[in-house]
Amino acid sequence: MTNNRSPATSEAMWLFTIAFAVICIVLYRMTQPPPALRNVPRVPVSELLYSYVTGEGEDQRAKRVLLPFAVKMQVDVVLVWCFGHWMIHVVDSKAGKGFMENRSFKKQSPREETLLWHFTGRQNIFFSEGEQWKKHSKIFRAALQRTTPVGHFVALSRKLVSIIGDGGRVRWNDYTHRFTLDAVGKTTLGFDFEALDDPESPFVRLYHDVMASVSQPAFIFVPSLERWISRNGVRRKVDALLERFEELLTRKKREPGNDVITYFYDDADMTRKEIRDNVVVLFMAGHVSGISWQYYQRSHSSYQETTAGALSTLFYYMGCCTDVQQRARAEVLSVVQASEDLTLEHLGRMPFLSSVIREAMRLNNPSNITVPRIAAVPVQIGSILVPPGTPVTLNMYAVLHNERLWSDPCSFEPRRFLSQNAELDNDQHWMPFGHGPHQCPARNFAMMEQRTLAAVMLMEFEWEIPSDSIHLHGVRNAFSSFALNLPFDMDILFRRRREGIVRAN
Repeated sequence: MTNNRSPATSEAMWLFTIAFAVICIVLYRMTQPPPALRNVPRVPVSELLYSYVTGEGEDQRAKRVLLPFAVKMQVDVVLVWCFGHWMIHVVDSKAGKGFMENRSFKKQSPREETLLWHFTGRQNIFFSEGEQWKKHSKIFRAALQRTTPVGHFVALSRKLVSIIGDGGRVRWNDYTHRFTLDAVGKTTLGFDFEALDDPESPFVRLYHDVMASVSQPAFIFVPSLERWISRNGVRRKVDALLERFEELLTRKKREPGNDVITYFYDDADMTRKEIRDNVVVLFMAGHVSGISWQYYQRSHSSYQETTAGALSTLFYYMGCCTDVQQRARAEVLSVVQASEDLTLEHLGRMPFLSSVIREAMRLNNPSNITVPRIAAVPVQIGSILVPPGTPVTLNMYAVLHNERLWSDPCSFEPRRFLSQNAELDNDQHWMPFGHGPHQCPARNFAMMEQRTLAAVMLMEFEWEIPSDSIHLHGVRNAFSSFALNLPFDMDILFRRRREGIVRAN
């Protein structure tokens, strides 16, 4: 048989073979953990690659890959590969508590070149350590305790009731996004964004534009791209937004009020830079901590926030489970009389509603993982001795869905959190805000916001999930560069009740 291949074709095939072999060798070496980590049970890299290529979110990856592997291996920590980087994920509550309480671990420093960290700064409660963190934590918690946000939350809830009117089909995640923006503006900055009235205000549009730019997945997963690709236009936008925050701080110094910034200024230990950095991260935590990237490609109103995501999830489950919704409504109506103002004292007498919120946050917790931490010395986590310099994160989603910790973990069952229930031990496994002194400092703030809006809406509306909803068989979260659970296209059908209007203080 005659070989009809030309020399050029043979050479091209030879070069292709060599290139393919080199790629395979490089990929193999990239996916091999360093010797010090080879004793840690390693999640199959092939499964992780498939997850990354198909665009799975952190929640889907934890449920489909990490948890089954951990249960199969009967371990409480697993080793995860992500584009050349190795990180240990803790998937058990007991091991997670030991890890989060261990003072040997320090937060992993963000990369200098990442524009997101240029925006947030480092002199804030989320990234500081040691004595600076203790100072920020003390001032932060005191400021949050001095504010009285329930009145603001009720007033905003009434405004949302008025906007929805007699009900109908509502893009709920859009309204929760606007609601939480106004809530954080009022209570943190002492500034009314009027997002419920006008979601396209200049400040909001600039903020959205900045977050869309700094949250692009390529620059989050490969921070060194910031050095290779000039993004001067984006940096100018970030600086312009920081200038807007500076203007708000200046105004608040002249016009103090019942808000977090005012109480920051009351403490002489806080520098102007520390105040600004803390206000920025508090604003992000209360509003937009991440971006729904796939959704952004379809709509410029793509931003979902941690609290808004939690509110979308909460109303979704009450819309799916009408018996739960009815019981929660009966509890609220038994506590708040038609002629009364909704108060913090009322909210404290709604244990079932609180259990509904906790269960919704367990099933679709706003943030999947904590900020990675690194120890300079070997540290024992569960059954594994972690080598120094290894990034470790608490995988909250995995803990909240671990079948070794929860009975029927994929079912929506609020009664598991009621004090008279036999599953009271579930409290020790519930950690959607992290655990220990470094857990989210705005936890009570976020829970109060959810309880208030839920109580008002339960008195004013009944609701259900449309039969053609993309969430009909479970909450769908869009892809997030920051490992957040962000429901999108969350339509809900509301029907107005006629038993009276809730009044604000």
